Amino acid sequence: MLTKNQIEILNLFRKNIFLKASILELKNILNKTSYSRIFNAVKELEKNKILKIEKIGHANLVFTDLNARFIIQASYLDEDEAMNSNIPNYDKIINIKELSNYLIIAKKSQEKAILKRGSEQELIIAIPDSYNPMSIQEIAEKSLFLVYPKINISVLKEKEIIEMLIEPQNNLGKEIFKSHIILKNAYKYYELLKEAIKQGFKEK
Repeated sequence: MLTKNQIEILNLFRKNIFLKASILELKNILNKTSYSRIFNAVKELEKNKILKIEKIGHANLVFTDLNARFIIQASYLDEDEAMNSNIPNYDKIINIKELSNYLIIAKKSQEKAILKRGSEQELIIAIPDSYNPMSIQEIAEKSLFLVYPKINISVLKEKEIIEMLIEPQNNLGKEIFKSHIILKNAYKYYELLKEAIKQGFKEK
C-alpha cells in the first residue's frame, strides 16, 4: 500500500510524465520539510520498480519510463481522482456498457472548468484504430442525450491521438495532454503516451 508521500510523488509524475528531478527538488516542489521522508519514499518506489533513478553528472534524477508498474499505480490514482472530483454525470458516463472498454477522458479547457455544474463538458473517447468512430459517437450521444450540463463528445482513433501528440503545432491531442481528467481505462492513456514518445513526442 502506498504511503501519503509516495502518492504525492507519483502525482507529480503522472501530471508531468517528462519530469526529471532530484530528491531535493521533489521535496521543494512538494513543499515538505523532511528530506529523509521524501528520500525514503522515493527509494521505496524505486525498489518496487515504479520509478527510476539515474545518475546524471553529480545529481541522481528521479523519473518515470512509463513501465507497467508505474502505469498501474498512476492509472489507479487518475481514476480515483475522477471519482472524487464531483464531475457532473460521472456515474452515467462510466456505466455506459457499450463504452466500457474505451479510454474516456474529460478535457478541461481551463482549470476546474469541467467541475462547474453550469458549464458544458467535453468528453473524449479513444477507440481502437479498426473501430468505426461514427457508430461509437452515436452510442455515446444517444446515451447522454438528456444529461445536464450538455456534453460535447469527440470520438478519436488511438492513432489519431498519437499523431496529434507528435505534430509540432497545438491541437486537440496537445490540449488533452495539458489538461484532463481520466474517467475510465486510464492505463490506455499511458500506453498511448508511451507509443507517442517512441515516435518522437517530447516535452517542449
